[in-house]
Amino acid sequence: MFQQTAVLDGHELPERACSDQAQGDWAMAGSLRATPELQALHALPLWPLPTLCLLLGCFAAFGLSAYGMVEGWMPIPLGIIINGLAIYGAFTPLHDGTHRAVSRNRFINDVISTASGQLLLPGCEVAIYRILHLAHHKTTGEHHEDPDEPATRSLSGFWLYGIFLEFYWVHWYLKRFSQWSAAQNARVFLGSCLMASWYAIWIASPWALECLLIWWIPQRIGAVLILYAFAYIQHPPGVEQRAYPIRATGILRPNKWLGPLMLGQNAHLIHHLYPQIPWYRLEAGWRATEAQLLRRAPPIRGYWGGWGQDAFPNTETPWRWVRVAATEDIAQDIRLFTFESASPSPLPIYEAGAHIDVRLEPGVVRQYSLIGRPGTTGRWQIAVKREAGGRGGSIAAHARLQQGTLVEVGNPRNNFPLQASAGRHVLIAGGIGVTPFISMAYALAAKDFALHVFARTPAHVPFGQAMQRFPFAARIQLHCDDGKGFENSEIADALGPYRAGDRTYLCGPAGFMERVEAVAATAGWPAGAVVTENFSPLRPSRPEAPFTIELARSGRRLRVEVGQSIVDVLEGERFSVDTVCRQGVCGTCRCRVLSGEIEHRDSVLTAAEREEGNQILLCVSRGAGNGLLVLDR
Repeated sequence: MFQQTAVLDGHELPERACSDQAQGDWAMAGSLRATPELQALHALPLWPLPTLCLLLGCFAAFGLSAYGMVEGWMPIPLGIIINGLAIYGAFTPLHDGTHRAVSRNRFINDVISTASGQLLLPGCEVAIYRILHLAHHKTTGEHHEDPDEPATRSLSGFWLYGIFLEFYWVHWYLKRFSQWSAAQNARVFLGSCLMASWYAIWIASPWALECLLIWWIPQRIGAVLILYAFAYIQHPPGVEQRAYPIRATGILRPNKWLGPLMLGQNAHLIHHLYPQIPWYRLEAGWRATEAQLLRRAPPIRGYWGGWGQDAFPNTETPWRWVRVAATEDIAQDIRLFTFESASPSPLPIYEAGAHIDVRLEPGVVRQYSLIGRPGTTGRWQIAVKREAGGRGGSIAAHARLQQGTLVEVGNPRNNFPLQASAGRHVLIAGGIGVTPFISMAYALAAKDFALHVFARTPAHVPFGQAMQRFPFAARIQLHCDDGKGFENSEIADALGPYRAGDRTYLCGPAGFMERVEAVAATAGWPAGAVVTENFSPLRPSRPEAPFTIELARSGRRLRVEVGQSIVDVLEGERFSVDTVCRQGVCGTCRCRVLSGEIEHRDSVLTAAEREEGNQILLCVSRGAGNGLLVLDR
């Protein structure tokens, strides 16, 4: 008989578009993005008082210091330091403005951020710096691709990069000149000319020495401080965000003296995951996500010294050999597999919600959640549902994994953790989706929870009647429809009325989860209180089909084929598109829709925003139906 411990998700997870580590990181970031805490942190004011105060304070300090140096009452060394710090501080609104995280009004956002950048990059508008900075976000840690990578590689490279910053950026851009549109190249050329003219005018003027002391030396100091605070101590060299989104950027240990000077960048990881959170809310973002993100092992360091070895992840999943100790059919087409260590080393403990990679055949790796009481050692268990129309992984598992078979598995990882909550926990499963909730039920034994299992018949429920032997059996309720379909009222009864602090967890087929989410929204459950297990962007609610977009400002129409994203098509036509994660999590590529039906697949838009139907995340979402999707571009 199977061991009555805990069952975690036993169904196959969706195929990944990128590495499993990256997909898991973005999945966790996406689920956290939908919580009420992070939704509130993303809500931008029209007039950002903290940012305006910072900007005015920096300009006032710079102006007063410069005046004092000219008049002779400000010691030159002190004036240089003050001006350098002012330039460093004024960079933060420019930095936020590249992600439109200053104001909810785009015009105000760009005016404030452009003005703030003039002390560091005179003549440069935020649109130009946005090109460089978003490239850094997309390619963090990639040699020759990340424009800020030289500042993280070594101390000598950091100093050279700081001194010759503008020259390096121009060189980086020119190497990619052909990939940009003519309009963007003209814009960058004009901005570069304005900056060069600024230098030339001051060098040729009678006040060249004053300019050197008042602005150029402080500007170099400010640039070095910016590179140190925003790059050198933030990114472990060579760790690529494309592969390790949560490990490519660090968190700084608290320091009561230096912390305030960081202007929120001691939580720089939050900026890279959620770039539209403004600087003065980054630390609040870390506090709201710390417990969950720590499970993904982000690098944590101090303000000085180098990176510890734990900041550099292994490039491969650490594999281990296990032996199939037993198998058992526990429902129709569902088989339970019990693993034991094939070496003297015991299998490590894991949390409720953890899953492992299983190498079924060369080149065939699938992910299954673990079965067993969280925190215990000894054996691991997984449950696999045989899917005749699947990708072949479940069929290979049922055919190959026999008692005594040796198989390679990865270490446990957790993308579906329980959230801290003082209210009820309602666990709703569709068929095989019950598996993660049995382990959660063990973890929730002392709390108020209920487990509802929806299936076609009792024969389709994993463990079947044996579920009655679990210590929490009194909290389990089975719902069987004999293939006739469930009424929304039955789902609503399972959910119950929402009270502050309540959480609902969903696991099962995508269509089932979408339906439960819709019923929950109708019943008054806020979106942030409904947690689903998402390892990739939302699956389509209908078969993927090609569609056509129209760019309203030019009238041009473009075809988006199956397997392409809107971003792919726009970039193929050399249109500039602001993107970072390309997973529907960060919100950078949000675009206004003037008309057309949208199939949303992101983790950013709220239920209300989706209902309005006038915004789309270009990296993952698609047009639906046969009509034209008209974009405000």
